[in-house]
Amino acid sequence: MTLRHDLEVAVGGVQLRAIETAVAVAARVKARRTADGVAYLTRPARRGLPLVGVHGFGGDKETWLLMAALVPNARGVVLVDLPGHGRSADVAQEHASIRHHAEAVLRAMDQERVERGIVCGNSMGGGVALRLAASWPDRVAGMVLVASIGRDVHEGPARAWTDDNNPLIPRESEIERFMELALERPPPVGKAVIRHVVTERARRADHLYKLFRGFILAAGDDGVPHALRAVTQRALVIHGEQDRIISKRVAEDLTLALPCAELVVMRGVGHAPQLEAPRATARLVEAFARRLDPA
Repeated sequence: MTLRHDLEVAVGGVQLRAIETAVAVAARVKARRTADGVAYLTRPARRGLPLVGVHGFGGDKETWLLMAALVPNARGVVLVDLPGHGRSADVAQEHASIRHHAEAVLRAMDQERVERGIVCGNSMGGGVALRLAASWPDRVAGMVLVASIGRDVHEGPARAWTDDNNPLIPRESEIERFMELALERPPPVGKAVIRHVVTERARRADHLYKLFRGFILAAGDDGVPHALRAVTQRALVIHGEQDRIISKRVAEDLTLALPCAELVVMRGVGHAPQLEAPRATARLVEAFARRLDPA
């Protein structure tokens, strides 16, 4: 790595902290933590059902901040750092399963006295949303599955990524390749910020491999539910046309497998619609939420 790269990464870190602070103020969220160390951002609901944001593998709650700032402030939010991610406490590999992540989300909801919410899950977070809906249906009023993993994730090629050559865990020499893989449309934060985020991801490779094994190898009741006919909550499935990490076929399968699901494909968008097209994503989510809100 060159001195120029290191300087850009450092500048990106400073810029990222400033952006997150400003957007958090705009979104009117406050930082909280459960007794066992699950960090989350929250805003109380004054109208309608709250949104519960669950990020993807290796991400954090801040990936939902832009969208939270763009939906009406009267709608409550709970944006969770899954165990081992973001500012949440670390966990052993056996506690990094989809079920354990779902239970962490429930603990944050319980602390905020959110009895039912609309769970918005991106990538791995979509699998967490599906597990919540299947195992704790009374807590889930609806789901927004954004570039979600599918019900066959535990049997697919990702099982071969548990020890090496995982495209979701880049080496520091692969920063540019990972940026091209994950994002079709750079979010409105500047290249230095994106480079900082990806570089930090690369530097946490050993930690992330542990979390990935905990996620991908725990199937059955600990993983993403496979039989989805019993998941009767309404679901909005959002997928980027240019997603190079999860195929659009996965979104189409989820839409067919879930009894009450609709699919929206966003053109010119990759694996993170809530970051790449936050305004359009917020409009879709708010329109969906209004259909579920109590009269």
